[in-house]
Amino acid sequence: MPKSLFVIGIGGTGMRCIESFIHLCAMGLFDETDIHLLALDTDKENGNFKRFKELQECYLKTKGVNKTRFSLKDSLFTANIKDYTFSPNYFKTDTNNFEKLFHYDEAKSEDKQKTDVADLVLTKQVRQFDLKHGYRAQTHLGSLLMYHAIVENAKSDKGLNDFIQALVNASTGGEKPRVFIFGSVFGGTGASSIPIIPKALIKAANIVSTAVNIEKNTYFGAILLTSYFSFPNEGDLASQKVIATSDKFAMNSQAAMMFYEFDHTVKKTYQRFYMLGTGSIQWEPSRNKTQTITGGKDQENDSHYIELFAAMAAYDFFNLPEEELETLKKENTLDYLYRTIDESGKLTFSDFIGTKNKDLFAKKFGILVAMSYLALLDNYDFFQQAQNGNLSQVGISGYNDIDKEEIDNLKKYLNLFHFKIGSNDITDGWLRQLNRSAHGGDKFLFHPDLFSSGKRKEFESFDFNDTLFQKKSDLATHSFSKSLTFGSGSDRLFTAFKNEFMKTKDPESITNRCEKLIKRTYDALCSLYKF
Repeated sequence: MPKSLFVIGIGGTGMRCIESFIHLCAMGLFDETDIHLLALDTDKENGNFKRFKELQECYLKTKGVNKTRFSLKDSLFTANIKDYTFSPNYFKTDTNNFEKLFHYDEAKSEDKQKTDVADLVLTKQVRQFDLKHGYRAQTHLGSLLMYHAIVENAKSDKGLNDFIQALVNASTGGEKPRVFIFGSVFGGTGASSIPIIPKALIKAANIVSTAVNIEKNTYFGAILLTSYFSFPNEGDLASQKVIATSDKFAMNSQAAMMFYEFDHTVKKTYQRFYMLGTGSIQWEPSRNKTQTITGGKDQENDSHYIELFAAMAAYDFFNLPEEELETLKKENTLDYLYRTIDESGKLTFSDFIGTKNKDLFAKKFGILVAMSYLALLDNYDFFQQAQNGNLSQVGISGYNDIDKEEIDNLKKYLNLFHFKIGSNDITDGWLRQLNRSAHGGDKFLFHPDLFSSGKRKEFESFDFNDTLFQKKSDLATHSFSKSLTFGSGSDRLFTAFKNEFMKTKDPESITNRCEKLIKRTYDALCSLYKF
């Protein structure tokens, strides 16, 4: 029976972190696992929220369209993701700020003392700003609103209720559930929610099922992302009145750390915090370089390598020995972990996962990268050719019955993961964005030539067989020679792959044809790259 893990992404930064987490699932780092993934944001129109939802949908449909999905092992796309979303309803015109939510004017006229506390801690501008784009670094307001939103909607909101019910079921079914939370500590929604999420879930679970107390046997961990990016703010504060400003991120992060260190409730409910940040916030993720976009469809920021570190923190938390977490829980001890990297700024596989599992990570990551070329380049287009029956002349047949929508979603997923080829130019996906955030060259994991191509012809001629890993690393041996048959370079490379593919077997334990084809491709690539 697959184990159950629970993941919550909060706010814009949280959405980008769970993008990286889903890519870990696609790499096959969570074998035989059901991932219950809750996306929690005040702004469903946010561009990063929409991009995450698109990525998740592609992942799910790759594993099956109108089919029961199962977790797998030793392949790609192995985790069975179960998706949930919750967003406090601030889109109604009559409940989109604090004063309207809490009927401030009526309370003030009835008994002024009722509003004195609000007046003391919330300025008029904070009481009146539009909540549709998040809490804008007003964490004292956001924590109050998010806690009550979760508790009050525990039964009425389907996405939230289903997630809580799954947590209750795991808790009463003999498991000790683990919940990991992604969010920043310097902004709005994530910073507001991280301190109160465990208590809110515990209270909500008691509302859903009064017979269970999940606090006793649920472990909580979180990433605390401190400042790592900036955005233009000049002129925006005057026009929008209340806004998160990147020049305050470091101070906000410091204040948050002091709170987490001394707050009794936080120390009692969490077992482990992972702290991450960068020494500089010069990186600008926004594609709009002239205006701060506070939310909505235009707020779509590029991904950063630190979000992959965040996803790997979740991987670490989910693989901790249970006795270690149980000791922390019994002693009401909150464990802090930090990650440092080489002063040169060069990022290796060991930096993300440690020395013990670096080869596993390199294998899983590298094979997914290699498969993206086979799937997305016109001179290969392996999955489409197999589905069309165009490879039967070389003995690869029996895949005509694959649902075309599953193949389309696999390719769309890989577009978001790596690249999308237009008529000539390339649209960078998550992997190429991460490399850019690490300043390119040989700074990020793979061979720099992997990221140097910017035009269609350059991609189609790229030799990913021996130019995947960096030449001076101990992973350089994981490459393969092309077949010596006549033809172009891409023909010889594809011939080598097809010859290796024919040595694999159609897995009987996997029922979905698309997943069968992915498994055989994975096995063939593992053999070619000597993993």
